[in-house]
Amino acid sequence: MKKVSVIAAAVATTLAAGSAFAEDKVNQGWQVNGYAHLLYNVGESLDNKRTWENRRDYRAAGAAFSANPNQVEFTVTRGDNYENGAWSKYVLKTEYGNNEGKNGRGYYTSSGGNEGHLETGQLEFKEAYVELGDLSFFTEGTSIWAGKRYLNRQAGIITKEFWKQSAGLGAGVQYDNMGLAVVSADAGDGACNGQNCKNGELDSNGNSKTMTSVDLYYYGLEALGGKFDFDIKIQSRTNVENPDNADDGVGLAVTYSSSFYGLDGWSTTALTYGKGISATKGVNFGSWNGGWDKDDESLFFTSYGVANATDNLQIGTELVYWDLNNDRTDSVWGSKDGVTRAFFGVTPSYKVNDNFRMEAVLTYAREMLGEDGAWGREKADTNFYTATLAPVFTVNADYWGRPQIKPYITYMKSSDSNYDGWTTNNDDSETRFGVEAEIWF
Repeated sequence: MKKVSVIAAAVATTLAAGSAFAEDKVNQGWQVNGYAHLLYNVGESLDNKRTWENRRDYRAAGAAFSANPNQVEFTVTRGDNYENGAWSKYVLKTEYGNNEGKNGRGYYTSSGGNEGHLETGQLEFKEAYVELGDLSFFTEGTSIWAGKRYLNRQAGIITKEFWKQSAGLGAGVQYDNMGLAVVSADAGDGACNGQNCKNGELDSNGNSKTMTSVDLYYYGLEALGGKFDFDIKIQSRTNVENPDNADDGVGLAVTYSSSFYGLDGWSTTALTYGKGISATKGVNFGSWNGGWDKDDESLFFTSYGVANATDNLQIGTELVYWDLNNDRTDSVWGSKDGVTRAFFGVTPSYKVNDNFRMEAVLTYAREMLGEDGAWGREKADTNFYTATLAPVFTVNADYWGRPQIKPYITYMKSSDSNYDGWTTNNDDSETRFGVEAEIWF
């Protein structure tokens, strides 16, 4: 083929794709991303009750405290840029094996199958939405979206617990760093009052207790050497029959992102407030929000990040303080004076070479219930300690380098010896061995 013919063929192909001379505002074409967390606690599969429910309750963190032996995610995105300056995205996220919901258990299944009977976290569609941006009658930088979405998610780096999101079905508009969204979710995180949990939580007439969050947010305000994000969520719930239960709520959050507290690295610090159905963490909205009374309140603080201490040593830290109370009844979840939880974790990671690093995870947590004997505890306050040591085999020995395979040994201990179920031997301490594999792309 002559040189001129090669050029002509290339131009023709571009025109056929509908993107000739268009500015690429999104990644053009199909893109596949994924995540997998594969865990083997040697000897026995474990349900949430015997993993100290680390994500929900901030009691412990690390590989040994997950109930997900086979968590797999795939996200498929279609992006298109158009000659008129507009762009579009279609996002579809699927997930299998997330068994950390209420009463979930991650069984070790074999080639015989039967996952549908044993697993609570099966193949599910987590996100499916369409977004359109820079349409001709929009101001540049404006987009609209509709569908099912995890909106504005953020999670701690050691507990991996999401403290901010709006997870549900809805629609929104965004201009640069500010946005307005309306997201709805049916109440019922596995607790369906004896009814079919697939329908969510229903009232006595069989109607869904749908919750709605109106989100207002402004992100990226530069000040004090970093950036501030602001969130306001105004929430409501339908078909509330119990007059003591909340049918509305408000959540507020301020987030500050900067260096690692003045050192080389990065950090994120957030303070949130929530009341009524927003009392979970103020800005963590989803199907789990339903079970709160009118005067339930929460104050949530978290700060986490990674320091680049030397060329080979990186240190991740996470601090959490979460206080829940009810001024009217002086009780939350049956605990007098409410529930207060504090957590601190540190993860030093030392790069030995490009394909091998050593990692430790050290955590301390304290759960305060107000009075001795609450929840069957010996004391009002319970302490939790964990220490994990792991050699990490990886293709990239950075703190966030993946994929990796990580054998580990974990020691776990609680100050309470009178509460069954936290360990496999119903004792106050245990040592576990296992292997964790993780990948994202």
